Amino acid sequence: MRILHLALKPIGDDYAEFRYFWENPNEYQSRHLALSEISGLMQRAEEQYYTTLPEDYGKTGQALYNWLDGTDRHLELALNQYRREGIVLAISASQGLTHLPWEVLHDGKQFLVQQLPAIIPVRWLPDRPLLTMENQPANRALNVVFMATAPRGIEPELDYEAEEGRILAATERRPLCLTVEESGCLEELGHLIEDLEREDFDVVHLTGHATIQDNTPCFITETPYGDAHYSTAEEIARELQFQTPKLIFLSGCRTGYSSRGSIPSLAE
Repeated sequence: MRILHLALKPIGDDYAEFRYFWENPNEYQSRHLALSEISGLMQRAEEQYYTTLPEDYGKTGQALYNWLDGTDRHLELALNQYRREGIVLAISASQGLTHLPWEVLHDGKQFLVQQLPAIIPVRWLPDRPLLTMENQPANRALNVVFMATAPRGIEPELDYEAEEGRILAATERRPLCLTVEESGCLEELGHLIEDLEREDFDVVHLTGHATIQDNTPCFITETPYGDAHYSTAEEIARELQFQTPKLIFLSGCRTGYSSRGSIPSLAE
């Protein structure tokens, strides 16, 4: 797969610079986007995406895609260069732009992640090294650790069995080994990970409720007694023993929410 890096940075009060490049950050193309359009998208994301009953994700994703693409179809032309190989969109955004839901980018026909080969939006932190494609995947089943949390007193109740079922249905034609941590307790997840070898898990999938408490994003897990525990990103990393898998999937409200950029999201 190829990696297209996208960098978005506000300049003054009226514009944001949009840079994009493939392997070499010095060989970038640049254009300016009106912040007035971005402000409207951010407001719609706040009201129609980060809600219990969001607007259709396709509409939100298409609005974002059209804004990046512009009338001259800059993004579309760039993607067409390597579309048949599969593409990772490494998106770096600063200030309030981090708030936008890049994961639902939609070109008017499909979500980018649904295309074959897929075009996968990921968050890229600019102070980290550029993303690179690593070794070929191992010739074995994909190993996934799944933990759902349902502490007492936290509403609304979520249908975790249905989510687990959707994972199995979506991967029924692909080799998958799904290990379920039943307690919803972060400490127990740590014990499970401790029993596994580093190469034995590829994905950790956490599902439940998330929030921002005392200006800190948290995932609401369970204590050993079933009460709510507001787990920070640092606590999650510690229980994983900093053996970060290729993918940590946070299935919870506001896990990508950055409070308009003033507070980093839990995923960030």
